[in-house]
Amino acid sequence: MIAAMPDFAAAAPVEPAKRDAVHERGTRPPAPADRHGVARLLLLVAVGALLGAALLALAFQSRASWAEARDWVVPVTVPLYALGGVALASLALRRAWMAASGGLVFLGLAVALTGFNLWRAALTSGPDGLRDGLSIAAAVCLTLAIAAFLGAAAWVETRRPAPPPA
Repeated sequence: MIAAMPDFAAAAPVEPAKRDAVHERGTRPPAPADRHGVARLLLLVAVGALLGAALLALAFQSRASWAEARDWVVPVTVPLYALGGVALASLALRRAWMAASGGLVFLGLAVALTGFNLWRAALTSGPDGLRDGLSIAAAVCLTLAIAAFLGAAAWVETRRPAPPPA
């Protein structure tokens, strides 16, 4: 018995011998009812990338005020900033503000110390011990913030795991 050949001249693929094939419009399964899970996941990635970039910019600003050039510090720690941004975005999208509060306090301190450092830079020129102290304190606060975000994200995920998208 010879099977019927597909009609390659048709506008859409049609196989008369395989009526249950997936490419037949009538036999395709319906679309998932809830596509918000995928959209939420993509939003998490986008917001995480933006927050990671903001953390990286804060780190570069803190490093810029050091008297000695330590060009290797920020590029080596870039993966940690990316992970911290994704962890913060995950906590924000899951509305886990209590878990994120410790990291947010340290992040606020890092931003405030960086602001004071920029203000001090506008007032002085040359080496300045206060600017060095502010940049070191900002870097320590930023490190503690990232560690707190990563710990909080791990804690929230183990306590109430996120459901996978449909």
